[in-house]
Amino acid sequence: MTGEKLTVGVLLSNSTILPMAKNFNTGLKQGLTGLDVEIVQEFIGQGSKEQAETAINKLFNFDNSDIITGIVSNKVGCELSEKFAKYRRPFIINNIGEHLPDPSLYNDYTFLNSVHTWQQVWSMGSWGVKTFGKKGMFVSGVYDSGYSFPIMLQKGSEAAGADVAMPFAIAPMKQYKGLADVESVIPHILEFKPDFILATFCGEEASIFLAEYVKHGLHKSTPLLGLPFLLESFDARGEKIDVYTTLSSYREISEEDIDHLCNIAADPFKQFGYETGLIIKEAVSKSGGQTLQRALSETAVNTERGKLEIRPHESGNDSRVFLIKNSFSGSKDEISRGIIGELETIGINSKVIADINSLPSSGWVNPYLGI
Repeated sequence: MTGEKLTVGVLLSNSTILPMAKNFNTGLKQGLTGLDVEIVQEFIGQGSKEQAETAINKLFNFDNSDIITGIVSNKVGCELSEKFAKYRRPFIINNIGEHLPDPSLYNDYTFLNSVHTWQQVWSMGSWGVKTFGKKGMFVSGVYDSGYSFPIMLQKGSEAAGADVAMPFAIAPMKQYKGLADVESVIPHILEFKPDFILATFCGEEASIFLAEYVKHGLHKSTPLLGLPFLLESFDARGEKIDVYTTLSSYREISEEDIDHLCNIAADPFKQFGYETGLIIKEAVSKSGGQTLQRALSETAVNTERGKLEIRPHESGNDSRVFLIKNSFSGSKDEISRGIIGELETIGINSKVIADINSLPSSGWVNPYLGI
């Protein structure tokens, strides 16, 4: 450290969906309680590499930060990892796992805290095919489709059996920076008649999609899978709708855990901040004569999600994926939940992941919800 007081630089991304920057910062301060620390915040807009790098340069060269953390995507985190090796100071990345991490692009100074959504989508694809049939469908807006969700759904489905069909229906943008034309996906669903759907809408677009899903009677014929961000309030027309989502945990979960853990999953950024604070505090207490980077590599803390380690080369290897059935009639504050069971999943060292990471790819670099 550069002095007795620890200086923590924080990269905060903007979101019109959730107050993720504010929530992360709140959680981080709670996790760091009791540690003599100065927190320096830098806002990085939608979280591009250029915005993040500019902020990092300031945090190192002007603020002399001992460690940097915050919300950035795996794409941006990987591209900036060499900068942290150059300065010999650690970087704790936090995100929901909208992009696959690439272990080959990380180094000893980069760490990752995530709920590994790429892993959860693979599990839902595999379970969907085994449970409902080989004709799945990916339904999304243009923005939400620019991550690893489609490829992980495809790979999970293929792992469950041969001859699977996984077409997609993507809602185009109505206007620049406006909502997607969510209603436009419904005719494609009605035409294809899939055995199940995975939808990745969030915010107001999720509310519109759920209302249209019920309006056209699809809730009676077509099982719906989604990320926790799909569970928005909507016009249910007096009908009940079931949505299957997943939970990432490092421990066994029980029925008593569901509501609390599902609430965390729907807005995980305060939890990310809190966990990061706990890890930093624990590493400082254990550092002794060694560097903070070395102490972080040997640190694990017990959290509500279980024993949490943040070495990126082990990303998701110890996490478990549980399937949750959510039943509600329009209000996201009144949802009945139950555990279906633990799902088969996939780790970061899988050949499937290595093959995907070896291919050229395009898409958004900002974190999911970072708009």
